Amino acid sequence: MAQRPNILIIMTEHQQGRTVDPDCPCRMPQVKERLAGEGIRFELAYTPTALCAPARASFLSGLYPTVHGMYNNYHSIPVIHADLFEGVRLFSEFLREFGYNLSYIGKWHVSGEKGPAAYGWHEVQGSGLGPLTAPSPGHRDRDRAMREREKLPARGVIRRKGWPDYVLYGQRPGRLEDMMDFKRGRMAVEEVKRLSRKREPWVIYVGLTEIHDPYFVVEPYASMYDPDEIPLPENYHDPLEDKPAIYRRLRHQLWSQLSEEEVREAIAHYWGLCTMNDEVVGMILDALEEEGEAENTLVLFTSDHGDQVGGHGLFLKGVLPFEESYRIPMVVRWPAGIERPGRVSSEFVTLCDWAPTICDLAGVSPPQPFHGRSLLPLFEGVVPEDWPQTFFGQFCGTEYYYTQRIVRDKRYKYVFNGFDFDELYDLQRDPWEMENLAAEAEYESVKQRLIQEMWQWAHLTDDVIFNQYPTVALVPWGPMVLSES
Repeated sequence: MAQRPNILIIMTEHQQGRTVDPDCPCRMPQVKERLAGEGIRFELAYTPTALCAPARASFLSGLYPTVHGMYNNYHSIPVIHADLFEGVRLFSEFLREFGYNLSYIGKWHVSGEKGPAAYGWHEVQGSGLGPLTAPSPGHRDRDRAMREREKLPARGVIRRKGWPDYVLYGQRPGRLEDMMDFKRGRMAVEEVKRLSRKREPWVIYVGLTEIHDPYFVVEPYASMYDPDEIPLPENYHDPLEDKPAIYRRLRHQLWSQLSEEEVREAIAHYWGLCTMNDEVVGMILDALEEEGEAENTLVLFTSDHGDQVGGHGLFLKGVLPFEESYRIPMVVRWPAGIERPGRVSSEFVTLCDWAPTICDLAGVSPPQPFHGRSLLPLFEGVVPEDWPQTFFGQFCGTEYYYTQRIVRDKRYKYVFNGFDFDELYDLQRDPWEMENLAAEAEYESVKQRLIQEMWQWAHLTDDVIFNQYPTVALVPWGPMVLSES
């Protein structure tokens, strides 16, 4: 392996994995060509959970939510846990001990009680780390929302009785230089210059946040994509009748207010944000080359989770197990360490794989186990015989405490819903997840096989779903199915 590399991490928010697929009209040349063309694109990359704080905690710890402790967003009320469990350590702590300089730019959203500095990072001030504590709701927020209601645009508005109306997308005044993510990119450029002078290995984390809803972006990105040329998602007209009722409620109560033209406009603005962030990526890559650091710097571009962006007629994320929410972009470039660059990997990988990978790169042997695996063999073009053949998703709840577990292989996806009936999709025949097969008798053996996989993952991740009490033990086959098989 090459000398210990520098590591540049660029993590966006709410970005679908599809946006970096070659056939997606969303233009991201810096990621699709400059990074993927010179590195590896992981086409089956997933977030362990489609919620911001637990996903980011999984990335930094290499653990699933039931072990690191961040079940939902710590700024939400009621929060399940406001901090990581005692004893959980992040890869940054190990790298700091082994001589790495670490700089953190942008959104934190990992613990509500401790910031990046507590885990070995230098916090770049002014980059928008975000509050560590949950904001308190109050009359001032309500009154401000009512005043703002008079200023709402005519399109993209979701009316909510007794709640502030929600504007999904729109044009933002100003220039690219006014966007917070551009400012973060400039900060990253300065950190690349500063740390490169030290002649010691470094890690720079850049948290870009503006792909997050609502989709507001400056020109020229707001009108970069013609809505008339954007097709609706293949599953947009899914009636959702064979799926849990909460999906239908979300669609009918919220998103059915949007016309098809507004949905296309929303997608156009979302893609505009992706293209804007792609330019920020290019700016940082330029700095690496100017400083002579590109050869031995591993660059990772990824996201915390996806966004439905009209898939199944839905938007945002949450209790939605679909590919739009769980499959994320993951592209890595490392000229000094990746064999046969320009490859596409079809192995299952998750955010949990990066903590062991980064420790491996740094030559660190951390004392705690990880749920992920080091990706170094895949960098070398080798797939270990015991590489996971399934992906496991663990959704521990929002403010309403929904419970969901997902397990998928290269063909089928099974979803256990603790609040409604389950789901099963044949992704080979039905890649847009339109037909739920969970109730079909001919698929019972497929369900049982995937549930067996689910229980194995649940054991590995110390999951909380082993409660035997009848009203909560609703998985069709319990964990004893492992010993019976």
